Amino acid sequence: MKRVLFGVLAIVLLWFGVRAIVHFFASDETKIRWVVEDMVDGFNDTRMNPIMTGLAQDFVDESSGHKYKKDDVRAGLAQMFLQRKDPKTKRFPFRVQVPEEEFHVQVQRVEPRTAELDLVAYFDESAGEEWHPQGKIQVHAELLLGPDGWKIRHTRVDGKYPR
Repeated sequence: MKRVLFGVLAIVLLWFGVRAIVHFFASDETKIRWVVEDMVDGFNDTRMNPIMTGLAQDFVDESSGHKYKKDDVRAGLAQMFLQRKDPKTKRFPFRVQVPEEEFHVQVQRVEPRTAELDLVAYFDESAGEEWHPQGKIQVHAELLLGPDGWKIRHTRVDGKYPR
C-alpha cells in the first residue's frame, strides 16, 4: 500500500515539476495566449474568476466612449451569467472562440515589459443543442507583465457583443 501511495505521489510531483519547467521556458507570446485561453474557457464555463484574473487591477475599456473598469466588467458578467439561459437546456446560451490565426501579439522587450494584442472573438448562441453564429468582435488590448504574470490593462473593442 505504501509503494502505491509513494508511486502516485511521485507521479503527481513529476507532473508539477514538468509543468513548472514548461511554464518557465514558454515564450511571452505563449503565456499571453494561455491568459486569453483561460479567459475564453472561463466565459464558456460561466466562471468569472478566470476572466477577472486576466485583467489588471487598473483595467480600462474605452470601446463605446465610456471608461469601463474591472468592477464594471465583473458586474456585467455576473448579470449575463445569472440572467441569460437557453430556454430549452437551461444553460448559459453563449460561447466564444478565438481562432489561433486571428490572434496576434507583439511583445516589447524593454522595461516595463508590455505587449499589444489583436484578436477576433466569435460568439455563438445556442438554440437547444444547436449553436448559431451570434457575432464577432475585434479586440485591441495592451498588456503589462507584472509579478502575477501578463495582465490586460486596456482594451478597445469593435463589433457585435451577444446581448
